[in-house]
Amino acid sequence: MIRKPTLIPAAAALWIAGALAAAGCAPGGYYNSSRSALDSLLTSQAELMKRVGALEKKVDATREGLQATRANNEAKMAEISQRLDVLGGQLEESGARVTRLAQKVDTVKQRLGSADSVRAARGATFDSTGTPDAEAMYQAAYSDVAAGRYNLARESFQTYLRYFSDTEVADNAQYWIGECSYATGDFAAAIPEFQKVVQNYPKADKVPSALLKIGLSYSRLKNADEANKYYRMLVQKYPKSSEASAARERLPGPDTGGRRGKAARSG
Repeated sequence: MIRKPTLIPAAAALWIAGALAAAGCAPGGYYNSSRSALDSLLTSQAELMKRVGALEKKVDATREGLQATRANNEAKMAEISQRLDVLGGQLEESGARVTRLAQKVDTVKQRLGSADSVRAARGATFDSTGTPDAEAMYQAAYSDVAAGRYNLARESFQTYLRYFSDTEVADNAQYWIGECSYATGDFAAAIPEFQKVVQNYPKADKVPSALLKIGLSYSRLKNADEANKYYRMLVQKYPKSSEASAARERLPGPDTGGRRGKAARSG
């Protein structure tokens, strides 16, 4: 804030000068000189007042300009915020549309895949003499697994085993039936399917994987005792397998090579 200088009123100055002259305290020349100095002082004072007035106007103008700029910026920010809100809503709506479109595409793919899978399992895998094509039937079922069509894959593998229960990949087919139930979260249904691998194909290379998945399924069902039972069975029968290493990590206590506190952990 600009502080105005203290100004001597002209009338008071003249009165002082007149009083001095009247009292005879100063000669006439001195009076004239004082009068000139006083006039000069008054003139300087007037100039100073003009400058102060001009400076005050500039300060007021600057203050008004700043206020106007601030108000303008606030209005712009409010407008930008509104636009961002609108854009955010549009993006959310677009995201929802994309999601719905993706779901529709997946549905179409699933329907097409379903038709292909059923065709492969029930008709296209049979030759002209009515004999089923084992390899084509297995590959059709496995393609359903790879595509995440677990329900269709389970049905296709079950169809495969009705015709080919003693092929080199029959244990794989039975194992994938269990995997399809496990992948969909139906752990109770997965356990007996994995057990069939162990019971029906005891020498197959899928037995260690089936034992591990039985343990994991029991663990997901919060049955630690049964889970540990199959983990120990796996470690005892197939100690050098990678599945046994995974089982050891889930067994409690140091006697089985596992770490404490990891009993029946979910996979």
